[in-house]
Amino acid sequence: MRKELLFSFILLFAMASWGLSWPLSKVMTQYLSPLELVCIRFVIAAISFVPVIYMLKLSFFVPKTAIKGVLLTSFFNIAYSGMFFFGLSLGGAGNAGVITTTLAPIFSSLIGAFIYHTRLRKSEKIGLVLGVLAGGILIGFDGLMNLYSLVFLSTAFLWCCVTLSSRLATSNMQAIVLNFYASLLSGIIFFPFLFFGDMSHWSKLDGQFWICMLCVSILATTFGTSMFYQGVAVLGFSRGGSFTLLTPLFALVFSWILLGETPSIRTVFGGSVAILAIYLINFYRRK
Repeated sequence: MRKELLFSFILLFAMASWGLSWPLSKVMTQYLSPLELVCIRFVIAAISFVPVIYMLKLSFFVPKTAIKGVLLTSFFNIAYSGMFFFGLSLGGAGNAGVITTTLAPIFSSLIGAFIYHTRLRKSEKIGLVLGVLAGGILIGFDGLMNLYSLVFLSTAFLWCCVTLSSRLATSNMQAIVLNFYASLLSGIIFFPFLFFGDMSHWSKLDGQFWICMLCVSILATTFGTSMFYQGVAVLGFSRGGSFTLLTPLFALVFSWILLGETPSIRTVFGGSVAILAIYLINFYRRK
């Protein structure tokens, strides 16, 4: 019981770190280009994953059966990360966090059911209908003509692709090891972009930038991800996974506190409907 309570607090902290990464990433877009930010973030994350893997006594070995999943996960992770920082350079972090973190699992459930020919329960069907409604509320008809909304609709879809491809890989390897290789490959591929632009602005990188970068790279990416998988292992998928429903709330709250972004009624209402949809799809079980 004490162990479960401990991991509940750890999961709460991990979800807070995921929500915090949105406004902190928004701050970093004022310093460097999206491609440069992606590279630095994932190089630091990959390095910080190494001691975690050693501490948990995991193997760095990648089975042949998991290579395809690792490559697909890395590819979609690269595309998602680039769109993530590009979108944050266009508008608010709180709205972006709600759109992406609520619509991505709905997309995953819908596409996953189609790919794996899963028979949906009644609650899942209701959840998917609510998810489509929530997407309409969050994006709005005007959002279809808005680059900011379209970018984060795309990031939600790309994160859905990351989720489905990682499912393919983690059937044969540990999820934390997969995250290490996805971060490493992303950092390597984006590394040349560090030298293509104007290097003079690197001298302007101050303490605020590096605090934000370390929080996003180590606290959110490495610590948050590792603690999430460990927490789910202790609490189970339904109890542990349900903590992810707090991420959009934390994104809104931290964006309001740190950036002064006041959430719109449409974002709050649409996000609430989406959270209910995710609960019905992934966590609701009739006794």
